[in-house]
Parts: sequence; C-alpha cells; structure tokens
Amino acid sequence: MASLVITSHADPSANKPAGATHFALGHDLASLGRDDTCTFQVLDPLVSRKHLQIRFDAASGRHIAGDYRSAHGVFINGKQIVIDTALNDGDTITIGNTTLMYLATEHAEASAAMAAAKKKDEWKRTTLLGRE
Repeated sequence: MASLVITSHADPSANKPAGATHFALGHDLASLGRDDTCTFQVLDPLVSRKHLQIRFDAASGRHIAGDYRSAHGVFINGKQIVIDTALNDGDTITIGNTTLMYLATEHAEASAAMAAAKKKDEWKRTTLLGRE
C-alpha cells in the first residue's frame, strides 16, 4: 500500500512523537493532526487538532486527501485544496510548517521511504530547472 513521508518541518524534533518519519496508509481512513486521537499525530503549532484526512477510494483505487476544515488549510503541490483531491505518486502535502510526500508504493522501513522520497524530489527539481 502507500505511505506518507515527512520531508520537512520547521522544528524536526517536535514532529517525532515515537520517532515517526513515515506513515503507512492502508484502506482505512487516516487522520493527521495535533490531537492524540488522530491516526498520525503531527506536533506542529500551525496544524489543527484534526487537520487532514486521507481515505482509500476503492472505485478508483486511489487515496483521496481532504481538509478537516483546518485553520491554515491543506496544500497539495503548493495549491490549497477546497474539495477532496486524489493523490498521485510523489505529491507533496503541506499542513502548517510540515511537508509530507505521498508515495504510492509501500515501504516497510522509514529509511527506504525517505530514500524514495528524496529520489522523487531530486527528479522533480532537475526536471523543473529546464522550464525557466
């Protein structure tokens, strides 16, 4: 299944309650926010208690991101979403000062997920350089 990898945070030490740097996504609804009842807790002062939800849509076979009416919004690839949005491999999701990358493939270990995210980010940067 897919996973989310934390690629940047204003205060990286505040974002690791139990050493979490990547989150495995399944077919269940996943919630992200500061609240300890969220599936994945992100301790960032600009993240709402319940900020983002990601669910699997069986009909399309894709994960869908939605904003929980957060105070600061959810941004995918730099654009704020106002409706549920399908995620693509390599999409960046920004909530507060935290940026995550959506990976469509499963990575059992955090180190493998981080390496995959770094590789995708490098590819995007080199591709975008030629467009200026």
